[in-house]
Amino acid sequence: MKLLDFVQSLPAGLVYAPIYRKGAQMPSGKLAKGKNPTQESFDRKLDAADTALAIQRNPDLKAVGVFTGIRGNGIVILDVDLGLKKHLKVWGSSLEGAPTITSTRSNAAKYLFRVPEDLWNQVSGHGRTNDCPDYEILWSSKRQGVIFGEYPGGKNSEPGQYKFSGDLSSIPVAPDWLLAEMKQPAKAINK
Repeated sequence: MKLLDFVQSLPAGLVYAPIYRKGAQMPSGKLAKGKNPTQESFDRKLDAADTALAIQRNPDLKAVGVFTGIRGNGIVILDVDLGLKKHLKVWGSSLEGAPTITSTRSNAAKYLFRVPEDLWNQVSGHGRTNDCPDYEILWSSKRQGVIFGEYPGGKNSEPGQYKFSGDLSSIPVAPDWLLAEMKQPAKAINK
């Protein structure tokens, strides 16, 4: 599926972010790393139509993300960078039904969930920590996760595409273990 077709099929109710391709010069003069949203997506909440228009007008926009946290209408992203297979053994079926994003990076994936609104002010996310060196929990008004489009590659992966599976109009509530972890005090980032 082409990026524009994917964006035009996105449901209402989420906050989207058009993403610059790796190496594109952003208005700030800096070069994008392939995960940078447009400034406009920070300035106001973009819906699917806004995002489609931005992508049509700017050929350097090659992916789309969703914002998390309260600004993102309660979306949290479990971003597993390493050791997905071992975590799946522990987390079991609790990830079933969650929209899932993969790339060329092996043994890694992102899972989208909703946090119940009555918990929004009681939870936080975190980067990779000593307790959780393999994954991060994206929950912040400034954090988004790419869900479809060009994948820039990394130290251990080739450039390619983000692949999406699932239904963004039916995102499940975060599993109890994830909500419990999000209720813990913020931990130091270990990146």
